[in-house]
Amino acid sequence: MGVLTSVLTVIFAVLCVLLVIIILLQADKGAGMGILGGAGQSTFGSSTADIITKITTFMVAVFMLGSMGLSVLASKKTTSLKDKIFNSEEKPSGMIEKAPVQPDAEKKSE
Repeated sequence: MGVLTSVLTVIFAVLCVLLVIIILLQADKGAGMGILGGAGQSTFGSSTADIITKITTFMVAVFMLGSMGLSVLASKKTTSLKDKIFNSEEKPSGMIEKAPVQPDAEKKSE
């Protein structure tokens, strides 16, 4: 399970870097807008999506699924404090216990 989490984390980090690059490559939709809103674009913009927008949408969906998947894997790996406390009773504590001290026979005779 640890190897799977590590591999998925590396893939997720690469996805994050690619997502940042794709977002930075997109054209600024507000570049032509002036103080009064600009005359070149309508208020709501055009509804056609170019290839970069479609790639960005796909990568954001993979990012969301990947982050949820990694969080589920991380939560399965950790155990609760309650489980640790109840399981610790079965294991020896590792401490050296003192043996009961018995009085010597010679000290009793005195």
